[in-house]
Amino acid sequence: MADKGAFRQDLIVSSRYQNRLPPPPFAPKFLEIDTGGIDQYLTTSFASSLARREEPNIDVDAEGGMPIDMIGIPGYLAGDESAIMAPERPPILDPADQELMLSVDQIKKQGAGNNVSFLRKTQYLSTSSIRSTDPFTKNARSRQPVSMKTAPPVDRDDKENVKRHVQKGFDLAYPDSIPYNVSEVTQIQRTKQEREAWEHPIHPSGDQSIRPVDYYPVLPDFEATTDEGGTFQRIKFDKAPLPAHHGKRDDRIDVATFQTLPNPALAAEWQAKLEAYERDPNAYDHPGPEPHTFVMATPSDPSHVPLVRKFLYDGHPDKDDPAVSNPMLAESLSGEMRVPFERKRVYASNKQEAVDQRRFLALGLYDPNSSGNLVPPSDIKRKQGKAAYYYPVAEMIRLRPDRSKIANPSFQTDSDTPLADLFMYMPRQLDSREAYDRLQMRGRYDYAFENEYEELRAAALAQEEAQQAEDIVQEQGTLEKGQADVSMDEVLNGEEAEVALDRSGGQRPARDDDDAMDDD
Repeated sequence: MADKGAFRQDLIVSSRYQNRLPPPPFAPKFLEIDTGGIDQYLTTSFASSLARREEPNIDVDAEGGMPIDMIGIPGYLAGDESAIMAPERPPILDPADQELMLSVDQIKKQGAGNNVSFLRKTQYLSTSSIRSTDPFTKNARSRQPVSMKTAPPVDRDDKENVKRHVQKGFDLAYPDSIPYNVSEVTQIQRTKQEREAWEHPIHPSGDQSIRPVDYYPVLPDFEATTDEGGTFQRIKFDKAPLPAHHGKRDDRIDVATFQTLPNPALAAEWQAKLEAYERDPNAYDHPGPEPHTFVMATPSDPSHVPLVRKFLYDGHPDKDDPAVSNPMLAESLSGEMRVPFERKRVYASNKQEAVDQRRFLALGLYDPNSSGNLVPPSDIKRKQGKAAYYYPVAEMIRLRPDRSKIANPSFQTDSDTPLADLFMYMPRQLDSREAYDRLQMRGRYDYAFENEYEELRAAALAQEEAQQAEDIVQEQGTLEKGQADVSMDEVLNGEEAEVALDRSGGQRPARDDDDAMDDD
């Protein structure tokens, strides 16, 4: 008989069993798929022949460069903040959307509404205050409360975010300018790691042995003007455009000129692709720029290259010196003295690609105090000091020599006119329209040039209107004094009726609609 003083005792057992899969009783079976003729593409001979057939297009060394992530905001680096500022007259929002524009602080200040008094702020309990006496959970890791506050995502392309990071970059580069920052810009604190990274930069490859030798601020070059509104073309040759001259590089390529002519061999194919793209842009890609034939001309004498640089550079002090221009001038067929350039090569465009000028930039390092400068620095560049000037690239062109044109000196264009072997050049003063086109980049970014740029714009418009009026006069013929070749009905019914002004001085030929007049 059991003792009455005995007590009950429970035994707790935790058993674990392994349930692993048994090994397969037989080896796996694979499907036998006939690969056909793919084996011939896996041999070393095919790879070698492919490398010989296809010429790789590789940009290396200076052509590759280092990627620079520009912010893409026009005018910001030049002080124009209009692109990132809110409009002066913001649009009126719908009352239902007004609450969506409230900030977190404004929502907190509103408090709870009268009809939602049962709501209260969520409180999270911590498990650290709970004392557990269970022997099996005594040593368990306590769970930390999960924070429900997460930072709102920041759009990388948000204008305010870009503006803050640009300002932060200037604060890192120029700490002395921090007290003069614009008060509207929210400051981003500079960390110690960021200051050390600026003071001791590391090459993108991670190589610790590569150290920077100098620093250059990135600036636009307003003195480099083109007829395309300040954009440039990157031209790449399959081979050296000119052979070496006395064992050295031929510097005539630096002052060479290129004339573009239509390429009849590729024009039909390009026109067909363009028409297909215009019919259905979703199904066809844009064919890009129209293919052209490029004719390169260089000075006749290689020793004239330094003189050509001085003669064609407006800011050179010796530009008008007869000692610079007289040695290279030659008499043209019209009897005028001009600079001769001879045709050297005829190229066909192997590839023409229009690119975004905000993403593709050419970068040039310039030191006004360097002894290797080909021309003396201007007052602006001397004031700016050392700088890395960038040039927007709008088109990339790859040229290959057109052997048929080189072998045929009497190559003719579409107009059946033989291509000239010698070109005679002489600089002239730009007209209003040409000056306006060449200074568009400076007009967009340079605020100090704003008033002068508006005057150029007005002069260019006046020149176009005068040219249109002159064309109308040539088309309609001269009129009698005080008359206009347009009826009153056309004036009343059409606001865009073209009126030919009287510039004939009262003389014009007789017409059929003139009234017959009897002799006195």
